[in-house]
Amino acid sequence: MSTLTETRMNTVTDFKEAELHNAQIAERYKRLQNAESMQFSDTVAVAPAPTVERTVEEPQITHYTREKIDSPVFTTEKFERAETVIAPTQTQAPAAVQTTAVAEQYSLSHMAKMVMAAFAAVVVLMLTLICVNTQIINRQSVRIRNLEEKREELVEKSEEIQARIELAQSEETIREYAISQGMIAGE
Repeated sequence: MSTLTETRMNTVTDFKEAELHNAQIAERYKRLQNAESMQFSDTVAVAPAPTVERTVEEPQITHYTREKIDSPVFTTEKFERAETVIAPTQTQAPAAVQTTAVAEQYSLSHMAKMVMAAFAAVVVLMLTLICVNTQIINRQSVRIRNLEEKREELVEKSEEIQARIELAQSEETIREYAISQGMIAGE
């Protein structure tokens, strides 16, 4: 791992290199402009000496000129001559030319067909499983809904029975029952 002082030293050297680079930008731009002007000028211009300590050789520019070809490959005269040679042969009775359209045919290999068939079978199987699972889930959700409704009904009945038990266990109900059965004398 680098220490803080090493990091600072690296930052300082990077900063110095950046300053040096930025200082040389204008000089390099002038050198490029001089090289370009020398390429397009007719006379050889003397480039100013660079101010950099190291010596840089100026590139030598070679000027190429296009030479006109005296005998062109194909001229109108050659075309007319070729046309006169071909024309008499075409005036004869043209033979029936039968053209057949050749279409390139592409086909899959046996292995590729098998892979495609297997892939299609897997896709169909997966879709079937999805449909079956959806049906099972729908049936189970209907069953759960019915069970929840039945549970609510049973909870209501249980609450009603619990209320009746509490009423039957009250002192007043027990006293009234005892009086009606003659177990105790009424007041």
